Amino acid sequence: MKRGYCKEDIPKIHSRIIHDKLNYYCRFRTFTFSSFNWLYDGFYPTLPSGQISRKVIPTWIEEYLSPLALAIWIMDDGRWIDNRGLKIATNCFTLKDVKFIASILERKYNIKTAIYSAGGIDQYNLYFPKKNLPILVPLILPHMHPYFLYKLNMVKPNIS
Repeated sequence: MKRGYCKEDIPKIHSRIIHDKLNYYCRFRTFTFSSFNWLYDGFYPTLPSGQISRKVIPTWIEEYLSPLALAIWIMDDGRWIDNRGLKIATNCFTLKDVKFIASILERKYNIKTAIYSAGGIDQYNLYFPKKNLPILVPLILPHMHPYFLYKLNMVKPNIS
């Protein structure tokens, strides 16, 4: 199935060793279209001084935070935390923005989350506690690539 504006080249899986551990990653290329500039502008608004602001959560995000979008976000920035649940690295957003996302997830999908400091100044992660995964998983599972199911603690990746 085709999704979006990706080139026809099949993505290749690469590997590298980081901290004595073998890691895999996939690289692919997309096209650039000015018709998507409004998305960039929503996340990186221009300040009155003309400078680009810190990344923000746009006010219109609720309309676009679909199960597919949530699955993609988890496949990209999600990580399984043993015996605790799933976290999304939201370090680049303010606490106010992370709380805004949490409120959308609760209102739109009845998914309760928790917010924890990521250790840096004004850096926070969004957690889906294990007890709330029975709501999250059926919502996003149809959109998850099988390779990324390890982020839901369902399977471990098998790279040949």
